[in-house]
Amino acid sequence: MERHLKVLSYYAPRVIIPSSGLATSASAALRDTPALDDAGAETADRYEWQAMMATADLLAAYFQRLDYAGVLADGQTFTVICELHEDWALVAGDAVEIVSAKHREASVARLATVRSLFDCGVLHLYERWDALRRTPMCRLVTTAGVADDAAKLVAACDTLRASKGVVTDDLASLIEACAQQIAKLRDNGTTAPEVAVVTLFLMSLRVQHGEARREHVPDLAPTRFSKPIAERLGRPDAADAIWTAVLALVRERMRAAGPVPGGGLPTVLGAPHPTDPHVARSVTLTDVDVASRVALRNVGGYARLPRLVRINKLAVKLSHGGCSDNTIERLDNLRLQHRGYWRDAAGTPAVRDRRRRMNNSLLKVVSDVTEAVRTADRDWGLQLLAEVEARLQAMADEQETGGLDADLLLGAIADLSNDCKVWFSDRFDVDAEIARLRAAS
Repeated sequence: MERHLKVLSYYAPRVIIPSSGLATSASAALRDTPALDDAGAETADRYEWQAMMATADLLAAYFQRLDYAGVLADGQTFTVICELHEDWALVAGDAVEIVSAKHREASVARLATVRSLFDCGVLHLYERWDALRRTPMCRLVTTAGVADDAAKLVAACDTLRASKGVVTDDLASLIEACAQQIAKLRDNGTTAPEVAVVTLFLMSLRVQHGEARREHVPDLAPTRFSKPIAERLGRPDAADAIWTAVLALVRERMRAAGPVPGGGLPTVLGAPHPTDPHVARSVTLTDVDVASRVALRNVGGYARLPRLVRINKLAVKLSHGGCSDNTIERLDNLRLQHRGYWRDAAGTPAVRDRRRRMNNSLLKVVSDVTEAVRTADRDWGLQLLAEVEARLQAMADEQETGGLDADLLLGAIADLSNDCKVWFSDRFDVDAEIARLRAAS
């Protein structure tokens, strides 16, 4: 019994007494107290960016190997191996390219020195290249821009590769600077590598700089990376579906969690299941082809949930003026309350005259505020609504509304808008827009 009481007391609501002296719940304290940082979410977001960049490489290789009829050519061996030596490696037959992906925020300055470029991943690429017997190609993918000496080094890599390693005087000084940086940045006290070795490394290196940042890639990726494939497969509408399907493959392999032959079956009679040790982190073009064609057959399953749009004149006008769904719902509800109020009060000429005078006053308020807030370069419906509501509250506080509170007055303006007497943007063909929305739904 005592044990159960301890458990219950642990999970019972606790009361926090902040410095203000006002008690609040533990859940309120959790939500209201600013966190020290958001490092966990930001780190996960950067890993997601890496997965998206690897997916772009995979789709590029897939596109190159699709013929114009949308058929994957036979005998194509291309594999992306995730998180092996670098963030991912591209394998085509005996050719290999190892790729380091480094995300830099917009607040970080451009890479301007040789050291900054090596700090951004080039040193690690050099060390893995050296460990792999100087055989692979190397690539740095980064959101950072390059300038000054860093830009010269990026151009030098291209020049050396094009000239098959011919070193001019200008290139010689850059190569020597790279050798010195490698020696300085290493912690093991080794001497600078030979110039010939550094030259060979720079010939293998490409820097893909100025890439889109993590907040932009999800929106641009389907158009930039998978639309060419969707068009070649004859389904331009499937770009989002293909991107989502292939990214899911890469995301899983980035955690070395892809499917393996035999799955979790036990070893029987001492005979292990034959498998490539890197299969759980590998994606082949056949995998991409299967995922893409499944996406083609189920495009709707990969689509975002459709937005449920309220279709009446008030809602369409508010939406056109930049108002949110919550604002639209509130005003539509106030419009119905306002109609109910006058329906209950209807029946005498005095009531009708009172309503006419009130509508005239409200139209004057809306007209005055519109002239003050209307602008040609941005939506102004939300600002109009806020200013009108402030004036209505002032009118209600001063007993100038015949007993109607500010909410009912706002409902009256919503009703006037539904009758096309009030606009929250410049005038447009609202009936045509309603017809378009109905056709789309």
